[in-house]
Amino acid sequence: MTPPDALLGHTLDGYTLVERIGAGATGVVYRATRPNESRLYAVKVLNEALGHIQSLRRRFEREARALSRLTHEHIVDIADFGVVDEGVYIAMEHLSGDTLEDRLQEGPLDPPLALSLMRQILEGLAFAHDQQIVHRDLKPANVFLVERDEEPRLWAKILDFGLAKFLSVDELSQEGTLTRKGRVVGTPAYMAPEQITGVSLDVRADVYAAGVLLFELLTDRRPFDYDRRSQLLRAHLFEPIPKMSEVRPELRIDPRLEDVVRRALAKDPAERFADARGMLEALAAFDADAARLVSRRRRVAERSRSGTTSVVISAEERAELSSSEPAGLPPRPLGSLPPAPPPGVLDTVVDLPQPRAATGWASAAVWAFGLVSFGALLALAYYATTLR
Repeated sequence: MTPPDALLGHTLDGYTLVERIGAGATGVVYRATRPNESRLYAVKVLNEALGHIQSLRRRFEREARALSRLTHEHIVDIADFGVVDEGVYIAMEHLSGDTLEDRLQEGPLDPPLALSLMRQILEGLAFAHDQQIVHRDLKPANVFLVERDEEPRLWAKILDFGLAKFLSVDELSQEGTLTRKGRVVGTPAYMAPEQITGVSLDVRADVYAAGVLLFELLTDRRPFDYDRRSQLLRAHLFEPIPKMSEVRPELRIDPRLEDVVRRALAKDPAERFADARGMLEALAAFDADAARLVSRRRRVAERSRSGTTSVVISAEERAELSSSEPAGLPPRPLGSLPPAPPPGVLDTVVDLPQPRAATGWASAAVWAFGLVSFGALLALAYYATTLR
C-alpha cells in the first residue's frame, strides 16, 4: 500500500498542492493553485529523502535559475522558486498534454509533423543558446506537447534545465558543479562525443542531441540503439551515422535534409552547426515534401527505451571506453575528440560468399592433384609389371 503524501493539501510559499501529477528520481510534481487566482501551476518539489544532498539542491537551483532567464514560447515558463522548511521548489506553468516520449511510444510521427516540432524545439533551444545556456539533456522526455485549437495543433515546450550549463559562469569557476571531478552527466542515447569524453563542451553538444532527436522523429529509431550503455557510448564516439532511408525504407527524404542531420551529428563539434539557430536556419529551406512516406508499415518491435535515462558516467568508465577503441585506430588521450575512423575499421558486415568460393576452389585443386598423383602411381605400377 502506498503511504499517504504528506505534502498533499499543504501550502508551500502560497502554492497549495492539490494533486500529485508526476514523480521522478529527484522530485515530485504537483498541480497547485494560489489564492484569488484561476491559473493552475505545476510545482516541482525536491524529494524529501534527497533534500540533504547538496548536488541535488544545486541542480534544482540551477534549473530555477536557468528558467528564470528563459522567457520563450517554446520553453516552459517559470513562475517562482525558493527554499522553505518543506524543501526546495520550482513553480512553473501548468501544461496539459503529453511528453514527446509518450507520443513516440504510441507510434511513429508523420514526417511533416516531425519537421514542424523540430523547428519549434530549435526555436526554444536557440533562445537558450543566445543566453549562453546549454541544456545538456535534450531528449523526447524533456519536450512537452500541448494540443491547441490553432495551427500548429501541437505546440512544443522544452522542459528540465536541471543539467544546464551556464557558459558565462561555469567556464570561469566551479560554481554549480553537479558531480565530482572526472565524472560527466547526460543521457547516453543523446550524448555528444565530447560530452561522453569529458571535454569542455558548449552549445554544439545540444546541436548533436537535436540531430539525434530529428533522426529519431523521422525514422522512428535512434541512430544508435544498443541495450548496453558501453556499446551505446562507443557508437557515439566511433560508429558512422546510418542513412535514414535505409533505417526506414518507406521514407523518401531530400538528400539535402539528410545532409543537415548528418552535419548536426558530426563527431567533431567544429563540423556541426555553430548553435541551434544555425540548424534552425538550415531547416527553413525545406517544405513538408522534404520527407514523406511512400507506404505505411506497422512498427514490428516495441520502441527501445535503452539509454534514455540521465546518468552519471565515471572517469573509470570513460577510461574503459577509450581503452577499447576499435582495432586500427591510433591512440588518443582521454578527453580529446575521437579521430575519424580509418575506412573499413568499423565495418560489421562480413562478406561470407567470397571466402567460401575461395575455399571451394582450393578443395577442388587438392582433389585434382590427388587424382593425378594416384593415376601416375597406377601407371608406374603397370609399367613395372610389363618389364618383368
